[in-house]
Amino acid sequence: MSIDQPDACGLVEIALKTFREVVLSAASAEQRFPALMIANALSIAERELKGAADPAAALRRLLGEEGDADTLLRRLCEAIAEGRFDGRTDLRPVLWEITRARLAVSNPKYLQN
Repeated sequence: MSIDQPDACGLVEIALKTFREVVLSAASAEQRFPALMIANALSIAERELKGAADPAAALRRLLGEEGDADTLLRRLCEAIAEGRFDGRTDLRPVLWEITRARLAVSNPKYLQN
């Protein structure tokens, strides 16, 4: 018999809901700030696990290379430092895409403004 169990994203979602409803609501005034920080960290983890936008595809197109987002970001930084993107117009849209992808995880409300 197979029992469906939540994946990592589901577990974080359950933990966050429980934390907000039980722990945060019962936190004293002096515990409120650390509790809010924990809730925020769990929210970021949840968004990351849900697969917020990944800029790797845009980086692959721009650089013409394969790799994961972290590796490609390092290569992009090296290329910018070496001046390989001086005068090119295709860099700015990719930088905006990277910024939006990071904000979608860390501070999605900012993107609503």
